[in-house]
Amino acid sequence: MDVPVVSVIVAVHDVEAYLGECLDSVVGQSIGLERLEVVAVDDGSTDGSGAVLDGYARRHPEIRAVHQAASGGPGGPRNTGLGLARGRYVFFLDSDDYLGPQALERLVAAAERNGSDVVLGRMAGVGGRRVPRTPFARNRDRADLYRDGVYYTLSAQKLFRRDLVERLGLRFPEHLRTGEDQPFTALAYLGARVISVVADYDCYYLTYREGVRNASRSAVHPLERLPQVAEVMELVERHTPPGEERDRLMMRHFRCEVLSGFGPRWRSFDRRTRDRVTGLARPIVDRWATAWIMDRLPPADALRAHCIRHGLRRELDEVAGFPAGRAYGAAVVEGGRIFAAYPGFRAGLPDRLFEITGRVRPVVRLAALRAGRDGFTLEGAARLEPEGLPAEAELILRRRGDGLRLAFPLPPGGGPRSARLLPPGATGSPLPAGGGPPAPSGGALPAPAGGGFRAVVAGVPPGTWDVSVVVGCRGLTREVRLNADRHGAPRIEGASRTNRLFFTVHGNLSVEVSGPTGWIGHARAALRHILKRDVCAM
Repeated sequence: MDVPVVSVIVAVHDVEAYLGECLDSVVGQSIGLERLEVVAVDDGSTDGSGAVLDGYARRHPEIRAVHQAASGGPGGPRNTGLGLARGRYVFFLDSDDYLGPQALERLVAAAERNGSDVVLGRMAGVGGRRVPRTPFARNRDRADLYRDGVYYTLSAQKLFRRDLVERLGLRFPEHLRTGEDQPFTALAYLGARVISVVADYDCYYLTYREGVRNASRSAVHPLERLPQVAEVMELVERHTPPGEERDRLMMRHFRCEVLSGFGPRWRSFDRRTRDRVTGLARPIVDRWATAWIMDRLPPADALRAHCIRHGLRRELDEVAGFPAGRAYGAAVVEGGRIFAAYPGFRAGLPDRLFEITGRVRPVVRLAALRAGRDGFTLEGAARLEPEGLPAEAELILRRRGDGLRLAFPLPPGGGPRSARLLPPGATGSPLPAGGGPPAPSGGALPAPAGGGFRAVVAGVPPGTWDVSVVVGCRGLTREVRLNADRHGAPRIEGASRTNRLFFTVHGNLSVEVSGPTGWIGHARAALRHILKRDVCAM
């Protein structure tokens, strides 16, 4: 018998209502059912799931239905499927999820092209399920495990080369109610020669189903979660040398599992439970929260880790679950540094735990551009990250040649305001009044739907002006040159000889202002035309 290209392993338990959709998505794969085998393992279902499986197996010889006693989690039936699999690759599909029609064809093509041992396919959430985004920013033939975000998805719904699985002896721990896929996938990543990512197609649809019991989709208590994650972190320690690369993997566990247990739920725990959770977390923090990790944790997590490590119970209780938006909204700016105002700031805890200066970045989007005879209009949005920081924005025009700069305030929902004239290279104090041209007018009209700004600019002196936006928080500013690739490239509406908006060859937004507008401009243009004609006739 020919060896299948892919063995699709489906662990089944009490999903009668959704199992058909799952199996239909496999039967309809564009790669061809004849190139697949499906090993579907009924793990002691108490509804009609077993009968549904048997019906599909009768209609499709490529589907093998296996029935076994309930094992208590997905690890057991997945291991049974692995023991029966014959394919060159294996793919794990949850029985209430489903595949995109071209999923396996695209995943196998990536594996064959690159010699991949593991291939991740982009996921889509259904019914409110959250899915990872960072690993799927773009297609990657050879992803970097430590820098491309792939380690942030440790679920088993991926294509694995079966030779890798057998060479490493990979199996799922069967004693775990949840999290059983983390040690399996982590070891596969660490042992893989090549990891690839298919990011331009929704390969896997991760669902939220009412009434389906799935421990991985509910909040797992820290008393259960922390021992599990400690085992995975020990595994990472055994297979990586000390240093930044190991720390990058450990960072994922601190952020996603270890410290997340000290969030909003913390205040619902009694004192005894809090002490037990802290007792489990402290050796993890002491052992693996290196200086590299502590310097890169966001303030909420850094504060929690510091309090856990030093036994600061009261401070931990105050920080745990404190809303980030509230801390960022009351941010303190001093000497060019910015601090999130979490409880404990300037009350004995080190300032470095609160500092977010290196994390602050502007987020600017262009939504519309319009040119007119008397000026031009920009619509968009400007804010700061981390989200929640109070922000002020200005539109900056810098004239080529002499570096003259004009600043137009962009207060959300405000009316037009006069521009400030700035010295070359500055975004601060205005030039002294007098001796210059009248200040151009502009600013923000009432914001368009969804927030943001609508900046109307008129009366700008002649010249070619480069367009930027400055976004600041209480005097700490960040300036960004508006660029089509980074901030959006809406179609430029309107046509004007006097105010020409354009994108440069590098995608930067600029405006060419040729002279005065209105009847004065028309008169001057006519005069120039007459003089030019008379000169040419001489």
